[in-house]
Amino acid sequence: MLALLLLLLLLLLPTTGARAQQSPSGSARGASSAPGSMLRILLNDVAPYTLHGEAGRPGMHHEIMLALARQADLPVALSSAVYVRLALGLKDGSSDLVVGVEGPEWEALAQRVAPLHAFKFVVLAKKTSGIRSVAQLKGKLLGVARGAFYDDAINKDDSIRKFGVSDPFQGVRMLVLDRLDAVISSDYLLSYALKQSGVDATQFDSPFAVNEKSYVLYASKDLGAETVRRLQRAVEALQKSGQIERILRNYQ
Repeated sequence: MLALLLLLLLLLLPTTGARAQQSPSGSARGASSAPGSMLRILLNDVAPYTLHGEAGRPGMHHEIMLALARQADLPVALSSAVYVRLALGLKDGSSDLVVGVEGPEWEALAQRVAPLHAFKFVVLAKKTSGIRSVAQLKGKLLGVARGAFYDDAINKDDSIRKFGVSDPFQGVRMLVLDRLDAVISSDYLLSYALKQSGVDATQFDSPFAVNEKSYVLYASKDLGAETVRRLQRAVEALQKSGQIERILRNYQ
């Protein structure tokens, strides 16, 4: 009888181990808050926030998240998607953390962990366009990122015609071809797009600022309070040491 019980116990052990290995990436939304489990972070898949194929330069937000993981001593798995899909990652439970532009939609959906860095939303237009302010965008065709909220003066003004672009690189190319009157994006993205697109930047006027916002680390509402506090302390330490600022400068 004792031998039979031992045989049954040995047969059960592999099954238990397999379940434990699957739990960090499984469908159970609360699994990520358990000690030692993998935190799944979803980032905006656009340069310079995410870069592909550049040795030692994974992207601005990737570097910040890797530094944060080291500081907090937490295991992470990084992935990227177009910005409009970041919220879906939290909604369907496939992600634990995202880096998003501060706004009421995120505050309703997620836990606010900590702001990471400030930036400005800016508008780029050709010198010949005569567009120097938001008021002068009325009746014009403005390139915008799908799903992005910039400002009430932009998003809620139906007299400003909007055209969804996949990224600022497409917006700049369309601007060169006069298929758009202007493009709006973050100062980091537009600066990078102008450097990488190979176009003559002298044809554009200096971008004008619409407002200033912050990129914020947001967590799933199911992420445990202790993990959130641990991340908050790590962000504070990175900011005090100047490490986040050094990463930002490396991509400007």
